[in-house]
Amino acid sequence: MQLSTRFMTTRIQTQTIPPLTVETDSRASFTADALDAAALCALSIRAMQAAATTLAGAASAKLVSISHDVTGTSFDGGSAAVESRADRQTRTLIFMGAELSSPAGLHVRSTAIFRLDAA
Repeated sequence: MQLSTRFMTTRIQTQTIPPLTVETDSRASFTADALDAAALCALSIRAMQAAATTLAGAASAKLVSISHDVTGTSFDGGSAAVESRADRQTRTLIFMGAELSSPAGLHVRSTAIFRLDAA
């Protein structure tokens, strides 16, 4: 019996992540040309990190878990915003959620856990 191993080659497109403008503790926005789901997820992570850092105060907030639900609504360019919220906070953890949307609709819904480390 002979085992055959086959490899699939895919083309990966690298995109530059646009800078976020943090407007409030829970809202960040950006303007960009068309972005794929991976870039949108990265922006969601950055927005939640900014919100978690604010909530952490003197402690540092380290991302330990992340989950993204991608809606399939394409982002073809323009302005978009990430609304973050803290669902629960303990002495050592922050449980967060975020939604990234644009005029086209909801693109990504994310949940994350940040560990709080003393300063």
